[in-house]
Amino acid sequence: MSLSRAVAWLGYPACSFARSVSRPPTLRRAVLAFRVKEDQRRFLTAKHDPSLSYVPDVSVIVDKIRRYIPTANVGALHQQFHGLFRVLSEEGKDKSTPPPLKEEEIHDVLSILAMSGRHHDLDMVVKILTDLPMLCGVEVGVRVYNVILRGLITNGNPQTIFNWLMNMPQKPRNMTPTLLQWHMFFEWCAETGLVKVLHHSVSKMHRSGRRPTIKTFEILFNALFDTGAPIKKFYDALDNMEHTSLTYDENFANLLYDGFVKLGLVDRAQEMKDVYWKRFSERSRTTDPKMIEWTESIEREAENRGIIAAVTLCRSLQRDGFRPVSHTLTLLIRHTHRLDHLRYAEAELKLKATIIQWAILISNAVRIGDLTGALSIYKESKAAGIAPGTPLIHPLVNALCTTSSTLDDAAIDRALELYKDLAEAAPISQSKQAPKPSGRRHSSGPDANLYNILFRAFGASKNVEKYFPIALSLLEDMEARNVELDSPMAVSALAIVVMRCTSSFDDALKAYKRICKRPNAPRLDAKGYQAILHTLTQLSFGNHETLPSIWHYFEVVKDMRMAGVEITAPVYTILLRHLALLSAELPPDERDALAAAVRRVHDHLTLDPSFTPDTVLWNQLMDSYQRVGLFAEAYRVWDMLFITGRFNHASVAIIIDACGFAGAWPMAAQVCLKLSKLGFKFNQRTWNAWVECMCRVGKLDDALKVVCLEMGKDQPNIAPDVNTVKVLLSFAARTNQQDEVMDRIKRYLPQLWHALPNNLDGYFIREHATVVDS
Repeated sequence: MSLSRAVAWLGYPACSFARSVSRPPTLRRAVLAFRVKEDQRRFLTAKHDPSLSYVPDVSVIVDKIRRYIPTANVGALHQQFHGLFRVLSEEGKDKSTPPPLKEEEIHDVLSILAMSGRHHDLDMVVKILTDLPMLCGVEVGVRVYNVILRGLITNGNPQTIFNWLMNMPQKPRNMTPTLLQWHMFFEWCAETGLVKVLHHSVSKMHRSGRRPTIKTFEILFNALFDTGAPIKKFYDALDNMEHTSLTYDENFANLLYDGFVKLGLVDRAQEMKDVYWKRFSERSRTTDPKMIEWTESIEREAENRGIIAAVTLCRSLQRDGFRPVSHTLTLLIRHTHRLDHLRYAEAELKLKATIIQWAILISNAVRIGDLTGALSIYKESKAAGIAPGTPLIHPLVNALCTTSSTLDDAAIDRALELYKDLAEAAPISQSKQAPKPSGRRHSSGPDANLYNILFRAFGASKNVEKYFPIALSLLEDMEARNVELDSPMAVSALAIVVMRCTSSFDDALKAYKRICKRPNAPRLDAKGYQAILHTLTQLSFGNHETLPSIWHYFEVVKDMRMAGVEITAPVYTILLRHLALLSAELPPDERDALAAAVRRVHDHLTLDPSFTPDTVLWNQLMDSYQRVGLFAEAYRVWDMLFITGRFNHASVAIIIDACGFAGAWPMAAQVCLKLSKLGFKFNQRTWNAWVECMCRVGKLDDALKVVCLEMGKDQPNIAPDVNTVKVLLSFAARTNQQDEVMDRIKRYLPQLWHALPNNLDGYFIREHATVVDS
């Protein structure tokens, strides 16, 4: 759409904005030149014709889907599939409906959605996977996930791809990503030069249930060679490799040597090969080719065909000399979370599961989000005589304290019960009797990582006073077990617990210094300091200290700078974001103090020579100013961003929101005219902000015209959506015009109207039909 045309169409209304704003000549000329177009006349005068709305059958919707696939029309596919799901669910109540689409057509749709890659696109992908048998008569499998992955790779957002692979165990069919899928991602990272992303992803992939192999590290090291990475990166990659169960491989040693030789670093070549030999040569691995083949075939059979087929294969191999051992159980249950699978394998092969196999079941259950099942497996492990150990306890405590949907007292108390089980299985008295080897950081029971998780949970609890004495008790246990706080986050987590139990900002600052500046404590890093700063913004001490203390906040920032930690944008956005949120909570008589606080943060930002603010930080400052009622200051920030060309879509949405809340329609119109001259295109968020701004300054009818006739025209994948309708309805409710708004939506945007839920923020959409555009 042409923004200048839309603004000219609407013109300048009378408004209550206090500042005098002269009307730009360009806008005046545009207004004078405006003529109402025929379709706009029809919009203003036409009555709704009920015959335009009808309920199609499945074949009509399917025909439209097939028509939209070649054009990759993502918005249309969303609307048609919403309608298809509704029709199929309604028909399913009465009769058996054959799958309406072919598998290849579904693959095409999934590929299009994945290539688009937005959050709601991927939500639709998951919805299609959930209903895949109903849609095309095929179960979810590796093939369909490969299609999605290739689409995501085409989209090119590495974080989205990584998140998708890591979360696959929690998606339909609870599938562990295959090694091939991970390698598809890694090879793409290598080809596009994303070596940092590749290295990080290799180090985390095991959390998805898939372990890296020699081939995985070949991809990583080849990428390091191709980009001429510094030698430290190679040692970091070897450190990563050492955390796996991989053994020495002569071919990989040759890859290291040849890679450095090709870079002209012959001395480094021999050095790295020797280091690799020293680190990995002592790891035991069977060299019997037959045994290697047997173990690989058993694991492959278990993953691809299930536990019964894999156990049958074990029996068959026994006739050739194979002897099942404890590790055989590991191979069989590595990719399952079902206790009955372990019981079956134990009984059939006459083996007794160890803590390793029980820990695998628990970890797999946690990975797919089945915490209740994981706790049940732990209970069964104790009944089976397995003593509580870190491999069993750690994934449960981590899930309870960091990945639960809600962190409440019940979750923390359950985690403490598990800690108690582990502590009792390895009493402190035994730990003292057995001297620890030099340099050992972990006790035979609870380790530093477990304490870190618990301390962070205490700090995040709404009932921190309850857990303060428990935290002190755990600190004593740590000292008795010779366990040190081994990470900056563990130190900051403990400091946060103590800070939240103080009674003033002065005491909170002293508590932070007392914990974080102990002689043997690890120095805080950027994340540790940011956690402390976030906590300072959350503290409130009665009526006399309700706002965050700017002075105390920047005392911590001063410590951060003195420690040599880089000052980055989050140092300021943490505080600005909290001040912005407080604006909606505080009474009007405290607004002046809040506004003054935002100004002081701006002063610190302006006087800080250590870094240059980025657009995200300026956006946050602009938003904070507008939320505390300082529109003029917000507009000055926008002016600076516009003049320097550093604005983005978020900047535009914020300043349009600010104009709307300030009743400054002339300024909003001026902003949009300037943007239109630059050829700037609104995205979905800025369109919705523009619509809300018009509604907020009393232009509901004009906003409705823009939504029905202009929004997203000539912009693929931009169209009015549910949020747009919610904005219109929220303002229409003030003048009892909801029916009029919905009548216009139904006439001009029938696809959107049919895709709306029956109840939209309390407004019941009558005669709700299914999708359609004729």
